[in-house]
Amino acid sequence: YYLPPFKAGLDAGAATFMNSFNTLNGIPATGNTYLQRDILKGKWNFKGFMVSDWGSIGEMVPHGYAQDKKQAAELAIKAGSDMDMESRSYLPYLAQLVKENKVPIALIDDAVKRILRKKFELGLFDDPYRFSNVERQEKEINSVENKKASLKMAEKSIVLLKNTNQTLPLAKSLKKIAVIGPLAKSEKDMQGFWSVSWQNDKLVSLYEGLQNKVGKQTELIYAKGCEIADTSKAGFAAAIEAAKQADVVVMAVGEAYDMSGEAKSKANIQIPGVQEDLIKAIQATGKPVVVLIMAGRPLVFNWTADNVNAIMYTWWLGSEAGNAMANVLFGDYNPAGKLPMTFPRDEGQIPIYYNYLSTGRPSQNDKDTRYRSAYLDIQNSPKYAFGYGLSYTTFDYAGLKLDKTKMGSQDKINISFTLKNTGKLDGEEVVQVYLQDKFASVVRPVKELKDFQKVMLKAGESKVINFVIDKEKLSFYNQKLQWAAEPGDFKLMIGTASDNIKLESNFTLTN
Repeated sequence: YYLPPFKAGLDAGAATFMNSFNTLNGIPATGNTYLQRDILKGKWNFKGFMVSDWGSIGEMVPHGYAQDKKQAAELAIKAGSDMDMESRSYLPYLAQLVKENKVPIALIDDAVKRILRKKFELGLFDDPYRFSNVERQEKEINSVENKKASLKMAEKSIVLLKNTNQTLPLAKSLKKIAVIGPLAKSEKDMQGFWSVSWQNDKLVSLYEGLQNKVGKQTELIYAKGCEIADTSKAGFAAAIEAAKQADVVVMAVGEAYDMSGEAKSKANIQIPGVQEDLIKAIQATGKPVVVLIMAGRPLVFNWTADNVNAIMYTWWLGSEAGNAMANVLFGDYNPAGKLPMTFPRDEGQIPIYYNYLSTGRPSQNDKDTRYRSAYLDIQNSPKYAFGYGLSYTTFDYAGLKLDKTKMGSQDKINISFTLKNTGKLDGEEVVQVYLQDKFASVVRPVKELKDFQKVMLKAGESKVINFVIDKEKLSFYNQKLQWAAEPGDFKLMIGTASDNIKLESNFTLTN
């Protein structure tokens, strides 16, 4: 179920793999022979090397899988972990384990060869300092080209969640914009967690990005309103007054950069502190409100989602964050981002994901709850589904064609349909192809994303979009953990999100 992305990474040329902290069937991944030797280095014929996660070899001791670091080193090298990152288990114990005949020297030789081969491929034997180039560093850091790339990636990452009554894009003729929220002038938070800082590192806040966009022709009225995780509402009055003076309000709320990431689990994923209360207070002024939510994870913000006209999820956008947000707010970039995960209505729905397995009593809709696999107190569906994301334009899907409805194991099905930009603005659409294996030797998900394309269309333009279905897209790991496609019936679904399917058809894989 989880192997296909790793196999795809290998096929794409991944040079190294890292084992994880968790256990699989009671065995830590770092000491898991089946994962590292049998599958990765065996069936998949991986020629690179396996590195431990930070300290994960030594952490097999508190896991209760190894008595001490010496035994942890023995278990890890035998399981296929070639490099010990940080835990200091290999350096003091591997040679001793070889002398005691507990670890074959052949395993050491294999690990060393794998690591040295990559160093050779990187050219480090010719120049061990090849990637420590001061001149290159000075040229690349804060370069114009890199800033352009950062801006482009940031623009593409923004997801438009709601845009009632075409609140966005904002008109450039606006005279006054209130910029409100604890993240409106934040720079540090734009980096996100596990980011690298450097001297003269310049990050653009939302406020600065708006300044760069509107110049002196539009007045920006700033009010912080509250802190990110504070309980004080002392700043609400100033924020409300700022909103009343403005033509439109742009709010920046969410999490601090260090609230999500590694070792940042939370039981409550609502917008922290009194920020949503601040949104309610500003919404009550009657002014048009646009909420930008900044976070590294899905958050729950049901009141905002139900009551505010325009919402963008901006994550942490990096160095050019503010400029990217301003470009999207004013329509200089038409948002095309799609959610890469599912957003729940409530923490009680977690884990929630689009490719779930059906039960024997599946709920057909949010009202179908009697003796069904369903919640009684909230809707089953997520607040925002995997693959969801709006645009300032609209798209029409039509004319689905399959060149055949039956295929053998060596055949392919060619799929085509027409995508049309039916709006008034140029824009990009991420077309998503989902498949469902209707019956199999193991229960299969209700749908799985199997392909996608990002298509740019001018206003009014149409284009024929093509996809190919082959055996590989129909394969899965069966009970014997064999990668195989089983004959049977399949459902094809094409749409703009996992919960917004526009075109459907069926086909059969024969013997």
